[in-house]
Amino acid sequence: MADVEEMLDQARQMPYGEARSVLLEQALKAAGHDPELAFEVRLQLTEAYQYGAEPAKSFATFSRSVAEYDADPGRRSNWQTYSLLWQFKWIAGDMRRFPEIPLRRAYDALAEMERRYVEAGYGLHAVHTQRTYVAEHIGDRAAADEWFHQWQTTPRDDMSDCEGCDPSGKVWHLSWMGRDEEAIELAAPVVAGHLTCHVQPQGILSNLLLPYARTGRLDEAAAAHLRAYRLVQGDANYVDDFGDHMEFCALTGNETRGLEILQRELPLLGRSPTPSDHMHFAGCAALLLRRLEDLGQGGLTVRRNGTDVPVGGLREELEAEARALAARFDARNGTGEQSRRLEERLAAEPLVEHLPLTPHARRVTIPSAPPAPPPATAGPAELLDLAEDAWRRSDYDAAFAAWERYDDVGGEAGGRRTDGLGFAAIVRGDVERARELWTHAAELHAQAGDEARRQVALGRLGLVTPDGLPLVEESHRWLSVNGDERQRTAALSRLAQAYASADRVGEAIALLEGSADGDHLSLLASFLADRDPERALEAARGARQALRAEGDVVILAKTALFHGQLLQRHGVRHGGDLEELLGALGEVLAVAPRTEAGLRAIAHASRGEVLVMVERAVEAAEDLIEAVALFTALGQARNAALARVDLAAAYLAGERPMDAAIAAEEALAVLDPGDLDNTTSLMWTRANALRMMDDKEAALADFTALVSLYGHPLQSGRAAESAASVLDELDRDQEAADTFAAAAAYYRAAGSADDQARTTRRHAMSLHWAGRSAEAAEAMTEARALSQDPFQLAVLAYDEARVLSGLDRKDEALQRAREAVERFTELGDERAVDSAKDLLTWLEE
Repeated sequence: MADVEEMLDQARQMPYGEARSVLLEQALKAAGHDPELAFEVRLQLTEAYQYGAEPAKSFATFSRSVAEYDADPGRRSNWQTYSLLWQFKWIAGDMRRFPEIPLRRAYDALAEMERRYVEAGYGLHAVHTQRTYVAEHIGDRAAADEWFHQWQTTPRDDMSDCEGCDPSGKVWHLSWMGRDEEAIELAAPVVAGHLTCHVQPQGILSNLLLPYARTGRLDEAAAAHLRAYRLVQGDANYVDDFGDHMEFCALTGNETRGLEILQRELPLLGRSPTPSDHMHFAGCAALLLRRLEDLGQGGLTVRRNGTDVPVGGLREELEAEARALAARFDARNGTGEQSRRLEERLAAEPLVEHLPLTPHARRVTIPSAPPAPPPATAGPAELLDLAEDAWRRSDYDAAFAAWERYDDVGGEAGGRRTDGLGFAAIVRGDVERARELWTHAAELHAQAGDEARRQVALGRLGLVTPDGLPLVEESHRWLSVNGDERQRTAALSRLAQAYASADRVGEAIALLEGSADGDHLSLLASFLADRDPERALEAARGARQALRAEGDVVILAKTALFHGQLLQRHGVRHGGDLEELLGALGEVLAVAPRTEAGLRAIAHASRGEVLVMVERAVEAAEDLIEAVALFTALGQARNAALARVDLAAAYLAGERPMDAAIAAEEALAVLDPGDLDNTTSLMWTRANALRMMDDKEAALADFTALVSLYGHPLQSGRAAESAASVLDELDRDQEAADTFAAAAAYYRAAGSADDQARTTRRHAMSLHWAGRSAEAAEAMTEARALSQDPFQLAVLAYDEARVLSGLDRKDEALQRAREAVERFTELGDERAVDSAKDLLTWLEE
């Protein structure tokens, strides 16, 4: 039966899941003629079903194991006896999770478990644990508390749950009894990482979510959610825990985050390990969806079974599923506990208005500053003057307030009021209506004998009319001779814009050159931006200086932002510097009113992007957090996601890997996958963050995906090298060797000899660790032919000495070790010199 033993060994190397279970099923079939081996396989298969999210299948394998054991207990090893007794806990616990199994059978299983434990010389600590769970399940609080007391006071033994899992069950009981403070205190050692196992700390952290929130430990609650969910996401074993996390999000103002979890994990609902897990997931999801409806987001959809289902419709589906299961459990149990809990959950209200899960998740309220009302004594003519002056200062709210007051006091619908109505149409984006109004305004001004205002209206009309340039030119000619200073300045601006719109940018530039007006200089800078960056920067500087004196803070803020963006694109090459760039963006934030949230958001995002590039990560994060919050408040999800691209990079550079991974995932959920530049940037950041958090398998998946996603061999080489490095850390040496070789090939295609040399050397070392030292020595020779960098040559000599030593080529190994000492000495790397000397001494001895 060597093939069965080989199958067992292979299964032990596999993660729990369908593939492992299928292999063990095949092993059980192959071992059919060997009862002893079949018994061992069946024990392992029961375990695989339990940890592979298929506990229902374990009832049959366990029952067969018990029957075979009882037929001849003396034939079984101590380990087999222990394993079978341990599995009693799983089976007794699972019986309460299936409503089709009579409760009497669960009690009988507990009695049998108790009898066998006593006969085997074990205590009843684990039995009391399971009895507590059954009492909780049926809602018998007095019995649950009594069994819990015995659980706590009975000494632990070898059948007790591990020191990480045992407190998790106690935390759930204390939380269910409303003893949150005790629950939190008891969980401390597991939360601190002193007591962990296969399912901890994620299990206990999920149990602590609501106790933390109910006791005001909001930072701990957020950290527990983020840490625990990352450990369980996508794993069908944790369908029950997904419910905990959705419930937490629904009760802490994180409904959007909860919806992301629901959408991600909903496909696993059909693979729920037990009906109890399905009921809990469905009930918590229904609560979340109800909260979204309450917030006016009922129009959102969730994809289920290939169909986009509206939030309200999905809530009804999941409520019905949860209620049906609760009713089945209650009918089986003879109590109303499960339905009571479900209805209480479905009606729950938030514990806090909003708990930010990360710094960038904070909510901001964009202030709406109502304009100061016009003076009560102002007459119609004064109100028109106030409105037009406010419009020139870009204070549109004040302008509209003055025009509205004008209407209220019975002002005539003359030319000036019609001009204002045209502005309102432009703000609404109704260009056709604006043309009609300004045409009528020009007629009204003509009737009133006000030629100057008529020409102004015609100039505006020409600017928004196809082929309207002659109108703008005629208006400018008349006003430049007959208009007042403001009218002449505005006419020149309109003509420059008209020329630019007609692809006569050179004439627009010529018109504006020499002007000292802030608006003119701001326009000039925009026209020069792509033609002459140096002159554009000079014009933007002049515009900012002039606008400060003119007092138009909104135009000043917009110009400062444009200046900053110019400096980002061209500043270093055309006389700008970092401080000027940061100063320009800083002026936006200094002068732009809080109501100009869009301007402020862009300025924060731009400054954050710059600070990331100059490796000032902490400052960058502060700006980018503000940008994300503002864009989110404005409903600009894509801009918020783009800001998260830089924020994730800032978090990573600032050694905040958890925040970096979360920011990256939030952005990836929003951005179009076809946006490869940002998608690959986010995946690179997330991969490195996951690696810093020691989540190597997830990091490896991202690095591997990036190899093919990148469009340049140098980038693909870096991704492949990172993937190989993770494989090396996982001691998967042959895979690491192959992947380093792939990285070297990419670097060769990119023409990067130093990178090719480094990865060829690392390929050789992975071959050496994989037991292929002869091939490793050949690869080292190839790396030596490629290497030019002094440090790489030193490392190469050191590694080559180790490979040659493994081949018993002692003289050559000594030569390379001495070379390593000399090269590291020349480089002044004292630690490396010490390591090389240690290697040399070892070889000499």
